[in-house]
Amino acid sequence: MLVLFGGALTVVLLGNASCEHVAKGNDVGIANAPQEITVAFYNVENLFDTVDDPKINDEDFTPSGKLKWNDERYKLKLSHLADVFDALPGELPAFLGLCEIENRKVLEDLRGQTKIAGNHYGIIHKDSPDDRGIDVAAFYDSSRVSVEYFNYTTINLPDPQRPHTRDLLYVKLKVNHEVIHLFVNHWPSRSGGQVESEPNRIAVANVLESLITKIEKSDSKAKILIMGDFNDYPTDKSIATILHAGINKENRLFNYMYDDHKAGQGSYYYKNEWGALDQFISSKFLLNARNGWASSENSAYIFKDDLILFKDKEGVQRPNRTFVGEDYKGGYSDHLAIYMILSWK
Repeated sequence: MLVLFGGALTVVLLGNASCEHVAKGNDVGIANAPQEITVAFYNVENLFDTVDDPKINDEDFTPSGKLKWNDERYKLKLSHLADVFDALPGELPAFLGLCEIENRKVLEDLRGQTKIAGNHYGIIHKDSPDDRGIDVAAFYDSSRVSVEYFNYTTINLPDPQRPHTRDLLYVKLKVNHEVIHLFVNHWPSRSGGQVESEPNRIAVANVLESLITKIEKSDSKAKILIMGDFNDYPTDKSIATILHAGINKENRLFNYMYDDHKAGQGSYYYKNEWGALDQFISSKFLLNARNGWASSENSAYIFKDDLILFKDKEGVQRPNRTFVGEDYKGGYSDHLAIYMILSWK
């Protein structure tokens, strides 16, 4: 892993509910076969519109709310995010996982930004039961990839005071007639402390592990790619033990961000340290595949570019955020985007 400067699934565990959708898009056939695609993920830091939705806790993100979130700030945020997608090396991502999305409208507004408007982006979205109303979602370029099916799985957390979280998004993607199974994640935060909140992330990890197992029972050589903001690091229990993801031969899954985290690199800056909260993880049948879509150990990147960074008073570069507390900074996000290059063999 390098750092760059510049159908339906039934889950018994924890009483989950599923929302499923079969997409009837055109398959992207061999005649138009792309030889390389970019897959990306970005925690966009609270992409809210300016309208108060009485069903969720979004009052702060209104013109009269404490953050004074108005049309000018909203439009600048949309423009900034489109700048990031456009600045990623190569073509715009064929698939882009997103989190901290308020609703479908903000996705439509984002898709309409000039720098990405011509990219045939379809939208995958469903409102989640998260108390703040933030969701996981995705864009996909319908001229290069085909969404065969997608599914949202709702998870009940073990914390009786805060039982709701973001849904898990599963997408069955087909490119060049080959299926890639994608999962987009935004796991519960570390609010209250890492140790105190860890059971919530372990609960989600157990659900994700069961979904992976179900796919592998149907196809023992399935190519699975998992992405997201896990709010845990590659060395934490939820990732290393429950998912059994790492970089060694005995690991069930390969974690592309493991080496970065161990080297003090990452997509998130907290208490004067970088850490890899945002990660790509895959089945070993995608890693170094001899045929079809393949990744390598060094095919995933953190977009650590001056565009989305600023230097603090000590001269340390960190993410240029939209807000720090209630202080408006007018930046991009508190996370850095990550992206991955898949090659056709």
